[in-house]
Amino acid sequence: MGRPKKSDAKRKEKPKQKEEESGSKNQRHVFRCLPTTVATMFDYLKDHPAKLNLVNQMGFGALSHLQNNNLDQVMLKQIYDRFDIHDNTIHSDAALVKITTRKIRDALGLCSTGTAYQPKVVRKKLSQEDKDMHKFWQGMNTVNLTEMVQTTPVDTEDNRKRFMRAFMLWIQKVFLLPNSTSTIVPNALTTIFDFETTAKRNWALHVQNFLIQELKKAKRTNSAAIHGCVYALMIIYFHETQFGENSKEPEAWKPWIAYWKGDTLKEKLKQERTHEAGLIKTGEMMAKKDALKGKKPIMRVPPSKRNSDSESESYQPSPDSKATESDLPADAEQQHDSEPEQEADHGAQDEPPP
Repeated sequence: MGRPKKSDAKRKEKPKQKEEESGSKNQRHVFRCLPTTVATMFDYLKDHPAKLNLVNQMGFGALSHLQNNNLDQVMLKQIYDRFDIHDNTIHSDAALVKITTRKIRDALGLCSTGTAYQPKVVRKKLSQEDKDMHKFWQGMNTVNLTEMVQTTPVDTEDNRKRFMRAFMLWIQKVFLLPNSTSTIVPNALTTIFDFETTAKRNWALHVQNFLIQELKKAKRTNSAAIHGCVYALMIIYFHETQFGENSKEPEAWKPWIAYWKGDTLKEKLKQERTHEAGLIKTGEMMAKKDALKGKKPIMRVPPSKRNSDSESESYQPSPDSKATESDLPADAEQQHDSEPEQEADHGAQDEPPP
């Protein structure tokens, strides 16, 4: 008699185990922030000065510096992989880059003073008028909001309010607080009330809280969809490794997205691929070493804990680049539901109250 055949169950065990051991490092991550979409919208707004003026009044005018550059998914993945959720720091051979509210303010040109928005709307505390308004905007998606921003006239006070609410939710959906669901996250819906004070709110902290919360969630669940404005992390990393944490750059360079664009951005991305201490270069080298050893890729060891003699002299960070920062710490531990509250009647859209 021949040898008994292995059961199908046993034959399937090894591939499954191998897949689990590969970890999140081998999967392809998808980043949801869309700077190209924002650039396209501002091209439209430049032909409509009245609407552009309202956007500037709300404090989002600095985002007009974003250009039609495709996201470098490889670079964003390295930023995500090196981000430590315990100290909110990007660890690399070039520097330890701490993420703070002030840096997000400087990177994106957002307000960093005033009252921060709550993580979600508490419906029982709303008036009936506000509940109706919340219900109307809750079911909006990117297509709905884009159409509303472009078709709503700003000739009357009611229309101006409608346009401003639509743009606030749109800019959060596609760039500041992006997510993979079709509807708007609860964090964004808190901004439609008292929107006259929009320019005085702490938008930098609003963006940071959501970003840190979503990065922690993604690393904990090994999610392939990465929510939050990871693009801001990339700009902060580029600026600090180039000029140092406490550099006295000209005011003309703020927001930092006004500096990191075009050929300057392309050259920096090339540097990260070619320099020995470049984020992409070191990531590829570590992945090759892990593959030769038959191990899954692991997180890079912070440079403060290993010898850095092999780093290129032309890529050395400034002496201040490893300093930590205490100003405006983010309250990133706020927790809330990831799905918006559902109404009993969530059918056809109702017109918003005047």
